[in-house]
Order: sequence, then C-alpha cells, then structure tokens
Amino acid sequence: MSDPVTPLTPEQVAYQEGRASKEGYLHKDLVGLDQFANVVTGGNPDETISSRAARADESGKTWGKLMSRFLNFFQKDHGPKAQAGDVERAKTVEQLEEKSGGLN
Repeated sequence: MSDPVTPLTPEQVAYQEGRASKEGYLHKDLVGLDQFANVVTGGNPDETISSRAARADESGKTWGKLMSRFLNFFQKDHGPKAQAGDVERAKTVEQLEEKSGGLN
C-alpha cells in the first residue's frame, strides 16, 4: 500500500499554521468535537483524529494509512495540514498561558 501522507515543506507548514490562527467560531467548535472524539477513542488531548491518523500512517500502522487515504479524498495532504493546525493551536495556548502570569 502506498503512503498517502506527504510531508509539507516549511513554507506549506507556515501557511497552514497561519490559516489555523484565523479559524472562525464554527471551525473551532468542529475542531473541539474532533478532539473530543479523538480522546474518547484513546488519543491525546488537544489533538485531532486527522493528526493522530497521519502519525499512525507515518509509523506504518494500517489504520493510519487507510484513514489518511480516506481524508485525502476531502483534502489533499489532510493529515500533515491537520498536524500544522494542531501545532499552531498549541502555540496559541502556550502564549496565552505564559502571558497570564500564573506560570511564574
């Protein structure tokens, strides 16, 4: 089975992170539901199913390859794009927490 995940270039990562930083209310709600479903199925908090599937694909797991292939029907390179979005959202939270003063 060929690998459906193609790593993004640094420029593509920056672009996807920029898009994630401007997500609207509805998209943020859908990401939250995605993260909830990911946790319920054994994934890490604050990670989307798509990112988890891309990582599973990268480590050679069949379910990750199948899920990544399925997601690519909707958006080319969906998994790596989702990973970039997860990273950007994590950076945003980290910056908010650092600014709050509660982590001195």
